[in-house]
Amino acid sequence: MKSDQDPQPVAVSDAPEKLLTTKEVATWLGIQPCTLETARSTRLGDFPPFIRVGRAIRYRRGDVETWLRRFSFKNDGSPLN
Repeated sequence: MKSDQDPQPVAVSDAPEKLLTTKEVATWLGIQPCTLETARSTRLGDFPPFIRVGRAIRYRRGDVETWLRRFSFKNDGSPLN
C-alpha cells in the first residue's frame, strides 16, 4: 500500500530542463570556454545569460537558443525574427 508521502514518478515532459556547463555551451557555439568565462567576469560583449548555482555556472538550453535567434539572419541580411 502506498502512502500519501511516497514520491510520485516524474513524467519526462515534467522533468526540469538539463542545465549546461560552460564547456558544453562553448563546444556548442564553437568557441573556447575562456571566452564565456571572460565575458562573465568582465561583463563585456553580448553572451547568453547564465545561472550561478553555488559556485557553479550553468546555462539553460532555452536561454542559449533564444540568444542565438537574436543573431539569426535571412539570406538577404534581414533579421530572421
